[in-house]
Amino acid sequence: MTAPPTFSLLFRKLLRRHPLALVFLVLLVVIIVLGILLCVKRCSHSLEEGYSTADLASLEACSRLDSIVLRPQSKAYGLPVDDYEVQRGEIESGETFSRLLNQRYNVNITIINRLIELSRGKFELRDIRAGHTYTAFLTPDSTQTLCYLVYERNKTDYVTFALCDSVYVRVDKKEVVSEERYVEGVITNSLFATIYEHKLPADLAERMAKIYQSVIDFFALQKGDKFRVLYEEESIDTTSIGVGAIYGVEFIHAGKSYWAYRFNQDNEWGYWDDKGVNLKQAMLKAPLSFNARITSKFGVRVHPIKRIRRAHNGVDYACPVGTPVHAVASGVVTKRGWDPFGGGNRIWIKHSGGYESAYLHLSRFAVKQGQRVTQGQVIAYSGNTGGSTGPHLDYRLKKNGKYINPLNNTSQPSTPIKAGNKAAFEQMKRDVTKVMDSYGQKQQK
Repeated sequence: MTAPPTFSLLFRKLLRRHPLALVFLVLLVVIIVLGILLCVKRCSHSLEEGYSTADLASLEACSRLDSIVLRPQSKAYGLPVDDYEVQRGEIESGETFSRLLNQRYNVNITIINRLIELSRGKFELRDIRAGHTYTAFLTPDSTQTLCYLVYERNKTDYVTFALCDSVYVRVDKKEVVSEERYVEGVITNSLFATIYEHKLPADLAERMAKIYQSVIDFFALQKGDKFRVLYEEESIDTTSIGVGAIYGVEFIHAGKSYWAYRFNQDNEWGYWDDKGVNLKQAMLKAPLSFNARITSKFGVRVHPIKRIRRAHNGVDYACPVGTPVHAVASGVVTKRGWDPFGGGNRIWIKHSGGYESAYLHLSRFAVKQGQRVTQGQVIAYSGNTGGSTGPHLDYRLKKNGKYINPLNNTSQPSTPIKAGNKAAFEQMKRDVTKVMDSYGQKQQK
């Protein structure tokens, strides 16, 4: 069988029969090479001299699209910060909404009146307060036109006034982010001082003191008492704004463990101990917050003015003049006025169960005689009136007409965990304790 002819053999035969074919092939190769060189030169020229107007427009559009898709713009109050010149300031004393817009940013009075009209039913402009912050969004060109003004009502709420493309007024809330936290602390001086030393939110101390206000005497804390707490810390734009929900606390005072678990019963949140006993009792341990100290207890003492031994029927708390005084239990104000026997300005409140409470040496009153008050309500402010050697509060308690030691009084707890809620409470208690123990073990490693 004859072998098939090779390509080189066919090429030699083609050249013998068609000698012009060689010339044609050479020209074709030259044309192709020249074409390639020409394209390279044009591309190089384009890179050196720049693109055409159409090409540049296309590239800019792509670039803008990339910036939107690949590099999202930073925002504040939902507005693109990069598109504006942003200015921040504070409302000055006596400055009105109209003056702020007209004198600071030269806004036409017609637009101001339109914003005033749109604010009705949404936000009262007379509620704008000196010292509150605002943010102005101005066009980045030479006109510096005000497009948006955002006024902060408080840490979370703000009002947006739009003046450019469309005129409107919108009331919004900042996004509050909650993050779980767990901390432990040992009392060295006071609960507040320990919280401060650990650089924790100040309201954490106040919240814990309120949870235990009926079962722990925070004026009698001892060095070495300790606590651990599981809570939520709330923040806006990475800035802490305080404590959210407190899920569980263990407070060890004088060697005894006091647990507090947050639970919802009858659509109301409260705190119960590990046995299901409500921590909210009929009577508070003290009428002041924990930032005071006991200077004189119930019992026989040497009178600070008369210098004779006599019975002291109350407990004295040293505190600055003007410290809020709270009702230890709900009841009715039976006496309010001057005590002719050295008590100065004083208030008496009658409670259920045969109890009466008295608050002496007050600077001023916050309730009227005959008024019904609730537990924890501010009824007056401490002072230095009457037979007093310094600013303090004299707190007294009677039961069935007889003075008793307020520090030793025990009152009945409020509603316990109901039978139908016991299973849910026990499960919640196990979950919270497990999480707290897990955090504690990690901190010990």
